[in-house]
Amino acid sequence: DRKKKARLSFPPSFRVLHVEDDAILRKTFELRVLKKLGVPFDVAVNGAEAVRLIIDEKREFALVVMDNQMPVLVGAKATRALREGGFGGVIIGMTGDPKGCSERDEFEASGLTECVDKDTPGIQRVAQLISSFAVDEKPGTS
Repeated sequence: DRKKKARLSFPPSFRVLHVEDDAILRKTFELRVLKKLGVPFDVAVNGAEAVRLIIDEKREFALVVMDNQMPVLVGAKATRALREGGFGGVIIGMTGDPKGCSERDEFEASGLTECVDKDTPGIQRVAQLISSFAVDEKPGTS
């Protein structure tokens, strides 16, 4: 099946946390990237929920995709809390904030591994970063 061949194989412990408050953007990203790549993932709808899952509940994620402008706890503060709480995984910020605005500058300085725009090149970059965690399958083991 051609669609299955496009999916990648990830280590058994690999999991992504997608932190996004906008339901439409959340679903679009999940369909365009996470489900397309075959990535196991969980969702948090704000930064406080992300901190609760990772720091309080000690859920393991290799990679977090974090929005900035969210209710309850913005991405910059959530990222800082995750880093201060000992999270050492990859945190990719995805934002609609323009380069040079104070909110984006604060987000970029909060401990992100990388920050991308919420546009097609940004989404493609996140897909590329997630794909870098894939493992090669040996022939005959699929």
